[in-house]
Amino acid sequence: MPTASTADSKLHLSPAERIQRRRLIFQDSLALLSLIAVTICIAVITYFFFNSFEKHRRVLEKRWFARGEIALASGHPADAVDDFRSALSFSSANTQYQMALAEALAASGRIDEAYAYFSTLHEAEPGNGYLNLQLARLAVQRKNPQQAIAYYQSALNGLWLSEGTERRRDIRLELARYLLSLDRFNDAQGQLLASEGNALDNPSALFAIANLLRQAQDPSDASTAFQRVERSRNANPADILASLLAESEIAATMGQYKRAAQALSRYMAKARQFPTAGTVVQKRAVEEQLDKYQRMLQLIPFYDLSPKQHIDRVLLAANIAHRRYASCAAQLGLENGPSQNLSSDDAASLSALGTQWTQLGSPNAHALAGNAPLQQRLQAWTNQAEILTASLCGAPTGDDALLLQLAQTPDKSE
Repeated sequence: MPTASTADSKLHLSPAERIQRRRLIFQDSLALLSLIAVTICIAVITYFFFNSFEKHRRVLEKRWFARGEIALASGHPADAVDDFRSALSFSSANTQYQMALAEALAASGRIDEAYAYFSTLHEAEPGNGYLNLQLARLAVQRKNPQQAIAYYQSALNGLWLSEGTERRRDIRLELARYLLSLDRFNDAQGQLLASEGNALDNPSALFAIANLLRQAQDPSDASTAFQRVERSRNANPADILASLLAESEIAATMGQYKRAAQALSRYMAKARQFPTAGTVVQKRAVEEQLDKYQRMLQLIPFYDLSPKQHIDRVLLAANIAHRRYASCAAQLGLENGPSQNLSSDDAASLSALGTQWTQLGSPNAHALAGNAPLQQRLQAWTNQAEILTASLCGAPTGDDALLLQLAQTPDKSE
């Protein structure tokens, strides 16, 4: 058993031992600090190299992306595809790069690949208006009308970050054009009328809508849209003149020759107001057409005229048509018997027309007065004479040309 003196000797070291002990502690501390310093240096160097590498990656991906954008804007989508793929190799989850690659694929005609990329992006954002629009356009190219229309509708209902009203109006016009290509005129009319409500303060858009409504076989609404362009203070003068011409043509097609003439009269007034908007040739053509319409208005036996005026016009048109008939018959030699220049059916039709005239008994104002059935028969004969003589003796001129146009117009009104 150790004594107290032995324990005390262990607690009290000699000076040499204490120095040795301090030296060992110092060496161990220095070694630990050296290890810590080396570790810190390695960490700093590693961070420096990693950060430098990441910066270099970012520089490279941005450089490839910028090259892709330049190639796409320059009309080289195939080169843009390679550039965007290189950018994605550095940042595969970057949706901006994925979107750009999908656009480049679509522009380069690689429809199925573009569709796959856009579909993947669409799964993450099904309400994105732009993605739905791109998928609709790709579906059009893939000849899938049902899918295309569905995506167009989703684009209309989708989210647009800015200018949503304008974008939806443009989408409706694009959809309407597509529906017209499918001969779905009623559906196209619905889209166009909806877009018109959002374009009342945009005469350029109204002008486009009016033209599309005309293509969609909706002349009444097309005419209304053209009138709105005409009345707009911000409309392009060329669009105003074109709208007035379209109004006149639509009115004439509907037999509304008074409205057609009025539209051309306003055209001439606007042409004087905007002398550089139309060419001299166009103005001369409009003047000639206006003269024709004004002459038509003197030939049409409108029912709101007085009875005498109505009968006078019926007789005037009939006498003009009869002179045309007589000239045609003489030209074909029908007066001397069956003509070698006519088929048996044509000769029979022309002879029947002469017989009908004879049966009408050389109509005059006295005979027509108060005799509505006779007036109608005479008008029917005038129409038949102009149509038949035009087919047998060539295109008429002057009043006969105008009467032929009136004969081919089912309904005539002011």
